Amino acid sequence: MLIGEVARRSGVSARMLRHYETLGLVRPSGRTGSGYREYSAQDIRRIFHIESLRSLGLSLREIGRALDDPGFTPSALVGDLVRRTRERIAAETELLTRLSRIDSAEPADWEEVLRVVSLLQALGSQSADVRQRAALSFADGVAVPVEALAEAALSETEPNVAGALRWALAQSGDGAPALLAKGLDSPVAAVRTRA
Repeated sequence: MLIGEVARRSGVSARMLRHYETLGLVRPSGRTGSGYREYSAQDIRRIFHIESLRSLGLSLREIGRALDDPGFTPSALVGDLVRRTRERIAAETELLTRLSRIDSAEPADWEEVLRVVSLLQALGSQSADVRQRAALSFADGVAVPVEALAEAALSETEPNVAGALRWALAQSGDGAPALLAKGLDSPVAAVRTRA
């Protein structure tokens, strides 16, 4: 079967098939008299194996190792894929939370977006002083995402910062008590106390 027909049947472009060949992943079994690549049924089966492994998130290098190394253990690679996927989901979930909080502040322009981002970073700082100043910035008219304040208040162990966060929550309006009440279901006793 020629490369065009393989591309049509497999859904893998001729360009990608050539790329696989340059990487040594697939080598056409032969050439026609005119020099065209000719693929056997075994070559096509290997292409489908490559595409299946790509759908799992394996890199082309990992796929080559998986298909060519007789001592290769799939469980280690699949375990690594699970770990990497969980890390990627956690990072995406964190980004989604941050974006939702920025959206809840209803910024009017990019300057306000950047102020909210700066505030969220400050609330997560290792420095108690920075966290306290972030909580008190509510008085400066900075739009503070109430969810972020509530989460910070539930996790804050430094008394002065906790007081500033409670003050900021009190200034934020009616939604704060409901957000703090979520902490009452925490398995951590200190969080329930702060709630």
